[in-house]
Amino acid sequence: MIKNFLKTSLRNLLRHKVYSFINILGLTVGIATTIFILLWITDEVSFDRFHANSDRIFSVLINNTYPDGKIETYPATPAKLKDVIESNLPEVEFAAQYSYEAELLIKDGTNSFNEIGIYADPALFNIFSFPILTGNNTQPLTDLKSIAISENLARKIFKNENPIGKPLLVGQSYELTITSVFTDIPKNSSLQFDFVIPFELFLKENPWTQNWKSGGLRTVVMLKPNSEVADNKLSNLIKRNCPDCTTRAFLFPYAKARLHSNFENGINTGGRIQQVYLFGAVAVLILIMACINFMNLSTARSASRSREVGIRKSIGAQKAGLIIQFISESILMSFIALLFALVIVQLLLPVFNEVTGKSIQLDITNPILASGALIITLLCGLLAGSYPSFVLSRFNPAKVLKGDSRSGLTGNRLRKVLVVVQFATSVVLVVGSISVYKQITYISKRNLGFDKDNIIVLDQNDGMVKHYQAIKNDLLQLPHVKNVAFGGNNIFTVPITTTDPTWAGKPDNTAISFKIYRCDAEFIPALNIKIRKGRNFIEGQDGSNYIVNSKAAEVMGLDLENAVGTELEMWNGKGSIIGVTEDFHNDNLRFGIEPMIFMYSESIGSHYFIKLSAQIQITEQVSQIESIFRKHNPDHPFEYTFLNDVFNREYQTEHVIGKLSISFTIIAVLISCLGLFGLASFMAERRTKEIGIRKVMGASVVNLTLMLCRDFTFLVTISLLIGYPIAWYLVSNYLTEYSFHTEIHFTLYFFTGVFMLVVTLLSVGYQSIRAANSNPVTSLRTEG
Repeated sequence: MIKNFLKTSLRNLLRHKVYSFINILGLTVGIATTIFILLWITDEVSFDRFHANSDRIFSVLINNTYPDGKIETYPATPAKLKDVIESNLPEVEFAAQYSYEAELLIKDGTNSFNEIGIYADPALFNIFSFPILTGNNTQPLTDLKSIAISENLARKIFKNENPIGKPLLVGQSYELTITSVFTDIPKNSSLQFDFVIPFELFLKENPWTQNWKSGGLRTVVMLKPNSEVADNKLSNLIKRNCPDCTTRAFLFPYAKARLHSNFENGINTGGRIQQVYLFGAVAVLILIMACINFMNLSTARSASRSREVGIRKSIGAQKAGLIIQFISESILMSFIALLFALVIVQLLLPVFNEVTGKSIQLDITNPILASGALIITLLCGLLAGSYPSFVLSRFNPAKVLKGDSRSGLTGNRLRKVLVVVQFATSVVLVVGSISVYKQITYISKRNLGFDKDNIIVLDQNDGMVKHYQAIKNDLLQLPHVKNVAFGGNNIFTVPITTTDPTWAGKPDNTAISFKIYRCDAEFIPALNIKIRKGRNFIEGQDGSNYIVNSKAAEVMGLDLENAVGTELEMWNGKGSIIGVTEDFHNDNLRFGIEPMIFMYSESIGSHYFIKLSAQIQITEQVSQIESIFRKHNPDHPFEYTFLNDVFNREYQTEHVIGKLSISFTIIAVLISCLGLFGLASFMAERRTKEIGIRKVMGASVVNLTLMLCRDFTFLVTISLLIGYPIAWYLVSNYLTEYSFHTEIHFTLYFFTGVFMLVVTLLSVGYQSIRAANSNPVTSLRTEG
């Protein structure tokens, strides 16, 4: 029986080649898009779930409550907390502390590399599944002079030699011995590093960590099987050891941290998981649109298959058998579409990886991918074929065989509803993707309040600190170098915040957060940050003086005239405000401009900034700069980036969403056009005799074409009226996430409507003109 069903299905596919092609093409595009999104979602969800005990691993997070009741959540924990956890929480099997990833110099003889590594407790390897390949399996870090390195780093430095027992110079401070080699960290790990050195060295370098009010490191625990830690039991540990602390610790599942990283007032509000939901919804919508095409074309074709159904019923075919036959046809089409979709995915996967910044592989042996693709294909076939099969199986054989080919033909109203749903969805995607693109363009062209162009950024290292003045003097001799400056962290999202600053008139029991940025006297001129009042730092003279932005002066209750000279006490000691800058963006554009204080520093920071002239040959200038660095700092590799590239990385997520949104919109419109093209051809075929009569009665080709296009134009107009408010609501919610965002004007909706109508006319027009130009004699001979 199955063989018979398949043979019949193949014959029908080959007999109606054009419509089979349209159906398979629509399903192929829909399934291919869904597979791409499934691959992306699978990769996102897989992060940190490869650890053998991922369900028992928890990050320790901190809720810091300010005097005004505001709660801030972050992963930076006190250094002393880990020992207290081990002593007071028997439910904890292992606890480990580790630093944030840092780039340090790794040197072996004459070879030197800048590599990313962490300071960590040996228990890190007990908690996380980073298998040891060679060396000490039970204790990868045996003492304070040991180091564990990745397989990749071992290969990079020692080629095929055994690295165990060999010394490495780390950061020009420590000569450590390799005691173990671990497997390369998987790409779906949030924590990425190539070496691990003892955490005690971090504590030795940073004595401030011994203060219970200090953070700056991360803590992770693994609970014993079937154990739980009550929130209050953990949260009270800090208060018990630090009565005046305003922080409380809590556990958060480590595997959830990447996708659920956003907290507002101590409550988790999502994060990247929203992107997963968004693209999952888009995949479902596109797949449904492809299925709508199939349903519309199949029900429209039901008249042409009525005689087949009548004959089958007259010779004893049962309704259930007919339903199975037609559903098997749709499932067969779905599987053919799946094969084509897999080919398309394999061909376009490199482009997809480049757009999303991933390295996904199409592994059809992966049970999740294989089962997902199989389920999608079966659901697609069942969904697309269910309604047409019930319509076709209901035909009355007596009436059909007497020539009433439209007897039992239903679904015209449903087809119209499905077309409206399709195009309303397309309208939402078009408006949404253009809005996202406009926001990305707005971000890229937004005046940040400082100059980010033609600035080279180099990470600080020990050699540069020692020879900075000599390097700076030589760089300034180059004709195209305008400034050489030193600064702290990422200027686009300044990470250091504090409520510590005090000044005369500061309100009691308030928690005003200030961003802190350390820099030298050249930084503000190099980035062309405008000073509204007062002056810039003077080299070597302003160690305890401060510069604030206008927002900081405002929240301090100072006006522009009296701000300069106001006493301010901060980490550099008691000093005065010597200047007030114009406000500039010091955080992601999702947030507003924050109060900010510049502190003078010539060494505490992260980056050096080299400002170049606008009209230069970049390659030549970089080569000259490199030669100067190698002259004074030969032990460190010369690695640099441009400040513009740092900015682009800051908004990489937005760029990915923008590119994917546009791609999905094009796909959705393409699927809609395919459906309209096929449906228009059937509608024209059904109205062949009517067209012939109208032509005989004198109707022109233009009139006939407009008549055939009118119904579809009306449906698309309804789609616009439905899609516009949905699109407006979604776009408004998206833009409100940004404190600074573009404006979406009425013109976007107007041109979207024009675009959709033009697309409709192009899709339907060809078939309409073709039908209107047909010979009326032939049309009138056609059976009804």
